[in-house]
Amino acid sequence: MRVQMENDMIRVRIDEDELSELLQDVALLGSTAFGTVFTMRYAVDATDAVVCGLSGNAHEWRMEVPRLALEDLQSRLPSKDGLVFDIPGYDTVATTVRFDVDVKDSLRRRRG
Repeated sequence: MRVQMENDMIRVRIDEDELSELLQDVALLGSTAFGTVFTMRYAVDATDAVVCGLSGNAHEWRMEVPRLALEDLQSRLPSKDGLVFDIPGYDTVATTVRFDVDVKDSLRRRRG
């Protein structure tokens, strides 16, 4: 799993094996160390909710992605078009979540 953050956007890119794990109710876990200052831990789960959700704090957060959207994405692979969700902020703009499956990984699987 690769997580990128920029401004008000979080991009999560996974491969097909990780997508299968999500759909089997296995959470994807990751972390990023910021030197010796702190470590950010994150988890991505499939959920039966209809919207994408974020919970936690800056050091440890969880993203819940709708299972139906993940199943739809899996049925369209390989595809450059992933999932896009907007999560409302307090008095700020929404946080956009882009959730993609690595297209190169998908194409390699189909050639092999």
